[in-house]
Amino acid sequence: MKNNKLFKFGVIALSIVLIACAGGSSDESGCPVIEDRKINVVATTPMIGEFVSQVGGDNISLTVIMPSEADPHSYEPAPQDAGTVADADLVFYTGLKYEPAAVVKLLESSACSRNILAEVGENVFPIEFKEEGGHDAHGEEGHDDHDDEEGHDDEEGHEGHGHGAYDPHFWFDPNRVIYAAEYIEGKLVELDPSNAASYQSAGSAYTDELKGLVGQVSDLISTVPSQNRKLITTHESLGYLEAKFGLEVLSTIIPNLDSSNEISPSQLVGVIDVIEDNSVKVIFIEAEAPSVYAETIVAETGIKAVEGLWVETLKEGQSYPEFLIDAVELIVENLRNTD
Repeated sequence: MKNNKLFKFGVIALSIVLIACAGGSSDESGCPVIEDRKINVVATTPMIGEFVSQVGGDNISLTVIMPSEADPHSYEPAPQDAGTVADADLVFYTGLKYEPAAVVKLLESSACSRNILAEVGENVFPIEFKEEGGHDAHGEEGHDDHDDEEGHDDEEGHEGHGHGAYDPHFWFDPNRVIYAAEYIEGKLVELDPSNAASYQSAGSAYTDELKGLVGQVSDLISTVPSQNRKLITTHESLGYLEAKFGLEVLSTIIPNLDSSNEISPSQLVGVIDVIEDNSVKVIFIEAEAPSVYAETIVAETGIKAVEGLWVETLKEGQSYPEFLIDAVELIVENLRNTD
């Protein structure tokens, strides 16, 4: 009996060794060594995945954890997500407390090393949330021109604040997406220097496209009379559109990052007061997380409710420029004639 137990133990031990060897060699951090294969890259959200895909192209094998059209704020990791992260050579995530705590915990516990976790949001010179709705255009003048290196001075101010004070919805400013693309390019080149020229070429081409997108958004918003550029939304998500392009987000139903949070009666009254005091005519209801409070606000104020504003994620097969233009066109069409 004793010999039988020793035999079984030996078989199990040998199996573990064989499985480990089959996985290929690992570096000193425990991550697999990249040898003559595409690098495995993971992105948490479709939006981040889109930016990574534009720079990485066919040189990477990309997996996006969250499905299209899901609200990233409330996503619950699936069992297979741990394996996806464990196999990754590099993981890009939004950061700035955008992903739910369960997703962040998954990344930290499943990645072969925390060194492969790349937080995009902290590298785009994010703007701050205001204490009560709206945003502080933190250093925005320095960022209006992407080629103005003085704008990078804002990095020092960012490091002086704790995470959670900054708005992660940077994709409403294409200039911030340029910063994101540059950061992604740098991480890919660092990991896979043999394809550096390809990453740099793709990054440059994407930057040119994004610069053109800035002009398109500006042209659309310019068609709205200045007195009509005031709006109310479900939760704080349009701060970059406000800071960069001159719209004014007077208030939000949910005055914080979490699109699912409840509000108090006094907060609800505060939103209604803002609408009435500023003669706001339109409230935009976000597609990913429509608010249960919107009906009450509409009934109390007579404001027009516009549904279908996507702010968090991409629809199936949708590109980032299509996402941004669709959102801006919806806003512009409903603000243009609100007198």
